[in-house]
Amino acid sequence: MGLFDDKLVFSDAQDLSGAGSAYSEDELDWGETYPDKGQGTVMVVRFVVETAFTTLTSLQIALVHGAATAPTTQLVLTAAILQASLTKGCYIPELKIPDQHLRYMRLYYIIDGSNPGAGKITAYVDVNPGGGAR
Repeated sequence: MGLFDDKLVFSDAQDLSGAGSAYSEDELDWGETYPDKGQGTVMVVRFVVETAFTTLTSLQIALVHGAATAPTTQLVLTAAILQASLTKGCYIPELKIPDQHLRYMRLYYIIDGSNPGAGKITAYVDVNPGGGAR
């Protein structure tokens, strides 16, 4: 994991244990609807499992957006990630941030099955170094 700006962090070792589905601790304010990120800039949300997940069946992560704070409109969604794969340091495929989106953005962690007995995750925005042109 490289350097990242606190303003681009959705979750910093957010503890999802004992809870059902939950929103990220923080949301991102792009400053305007349909922001200009620069021509050819591909931005993604990256994930790091800080503490292995236990007891849930699977986890999905939705990137949600809206024109006002506390957005709830789904923009993109990961495939279901089985609990056995959610080990400390595991790879979760990043989510590409679409070019067209509203001003505010946060994540929604969708728990399937029992609430996690343990599980912490970090999620942040990064420029996709291998992304190239769209």
